[in-house]
Amino acid sequence: MINPNTLLSSKEIALLRQSKDWKNYLAILSIWSQIALGFFLFAVWPSVFTFLISSLIIGTRQFALVILMHDGAHNLISKNKRVNDFISQWLCAYPMMTETNTYRSYHLKHHKHTETDQDPDKILTDPFPVSKASFSRKILRDLLGISGLRRYIGYFASAWGPNEKSLIGNFRHFFSKLYGFLICQLVILSALIFFGQAWLYLLLWWVPKLTVFSLFYRLRNIAEHACTSGEEDFTNTRTTLSSKWFKYFIAPLNVNYHLEHHLFMFCPWYNLPLAHQMLREKDFYKDLEIENGYLNVFRKVII
Repeated sequence: MINPNTLLSSKEIALLRQSKDWKNYLAILSIWSQIALGFFLFAVWPSVFTFLISSLIIGTRQFALVILMHDGAHNLISKNKRVNDFISQWLCAYPMMTETNTYRSYHLKHHKHTETDQDPDKILTDPFPVSKASFSRKILRDLLGISGLRRYIGYFASAWGPNEKSLIGNFRHFFSKLYGFLICQLVILSALIFFGQAWLYLLLWWVPKLTVFSLFYRLRNIAEHACTSGEEDFTNTRTTLSSKWFKYFIAPLNVNYHLEHHLFMFCPWYNLPLAHQMLREKDFYKDLEIENGYLNVFRKVII
C-alpha cells in the first residue's frame, strides 16, 4: 500500500481528512426519505410504470445504504465511534442483512491485499473479461432475482448454523446472527402496516433488493477492479468518471472515485472529488487507472 504522504502534501491530506458528520446524517435522512417516496409513489398511483420507477428508486437507495455502511466500516460516518457504529449497523447494515464489524474485518483485508490471491474480493473479478453471452446471463440472473435469492438463502443457511446443533441451538445461533436484521424488518413492516400498505413489504422492499440492488451491486464491483491494467496500487483499482444522473444509480455517494478511496482510506465520501482534483494536478495522474464513463469500462470487461 502506498503511503499517502508520498502522494500529497500534509496540507492537502489535512483537507481530505476534514470530517463533516452532518453530511452523513443528511445522507441517511435523504436515502430513507427517497425509499419512503418510492413506497408512496406506488401506493398512491399503482401501475406497472410506477412499480418500475419505485423499484428503481428503492433498489438504488438500498445500494446507497450499503455504500454508506462501507464508510462506517472505515469509521468515517461520525467522529464518535459509538455513533458511527450505531448508524452504520442499525440504519445501513442491518436493514440490508449485513453487519458492519464482520464487513470491516473482511474489507480491510481487501485493502491490504488488493487484487492478489489473498484478496477476499478477487473472486468477484477473476472471471473477467467474459463473453457477451456470459455477461448477459449474469445480468439476467440479477434482474430475475436469482442472484439475490442465492445470496440471501446462503445468509439464512449460514445463520442457521451446522446441522449437528440441536434445534434449540440452531434457533439461538440464527437469532444471534440475524437479530438486527429481523428487528429492522419488523420496523419496516410495522411502518407499512401502520399506513395500511403491508402488502408492499414483499413487493417494494424485497423485490428491488433481489433485483435492482443485485444488478447495481454487481456493476459497481465490476467497475472497481475488473480488468484493471496492473497489479500496483495505481493500476489495480479504477476510478470511473461519470455524470451525476448516471452516478445516482450506479455510483451513489461518490463511490465511483474508488482509486482515491484506496489511496486515501481516511477520506470520507464527500471529500473524494477533492482528492481526485488534487491527483489531477500531479505529474503521476497519467499513470492512474482512470476511465471516462461506465460504458467504456464494460467494453473492457466484455469480449
